[in-house]
Amino acid sequence: MFTKACDESEPREGKYEVVAVNRTLMLVVWPSGGRPRAFQGMCPHAREPLADARFDGRTLTCAHHDWEFDSDGGCIKGKRCTLAEYPLKIENGEVLIDTDGVSANYLS
Repeated sequence: MFTKACDESEPREGKYEVVAVNRTLMLVVWPSGGRPRAFQGMCPHAREPLADARFDGRTLTCAHHDWEFDSDGGCIKGKRCTLAEYPLKIENGEVLIDTDGVSANYLS
């Protein structure tokens, strides 16, 4: 079931927003030249929050151990592990995310 994560005006291209949906920490990431996407908000490496990550519009870098993820959620620096992606849609000025059937990815 899709649940409101934030208003459509909150995420901006080349930036990300930290949101909580159904008690799950997530990032709404809007890559430069792309579309908004929703990913797990915890690093799969050490389960550290990605709320303080750096994002240059294409690469998300964990502030805790410098693991890097591309705008598809794939790990480009660190062990092979992806960020789980959640279905996202925009309707009536709201960003909606569906958490059903998706689990965050962790190495341990």
